[in-house]
Amino acid sequence: MTIDVKNRDGVIVLKPQGTLVGPAGNELKQVIETHLQDAVESTNFLFDFADCLRIDSSAVGVIIGLHVSIAQQGGVVGVTNLSTSLKNYFVMAKLITAFKHFNSENEAIVNLRAIGS
Repeated sequence: MTIDVKNRDGVIVLKPQGTLVGPAGNELKQVIETHLQDAVESTNFLFDFADCLRIDSSAVGVIIGLHVSIAQQGGVVGVTNLSTSLKNYFVMAKLITAFKHFNSENEAIVNLRAIGS
């Protein structure tokens, strides 16, 4: 699993590729915590799951914990490109209402920037 990270107009976009299982959840946690510490302006994050094939319960636990950390710093977490199976997993884990959902990265950036302003 790899995680592409970019800062797009003040929104940190994380794009995990492959499977978010086992130790990959800790990798994700370290990447996000580093960006939270370095955040000067907005702490808004966007998870783009277009290339994420699978996620397990430990990675979901990491995402929940990070969501709380981000919210405590006044940030918002958005998601885009959830496959049907990932969306079902988010529904089962009752995470579907915790995150803002967007149809595209462009839509997410516009909306998350407006929230951060």
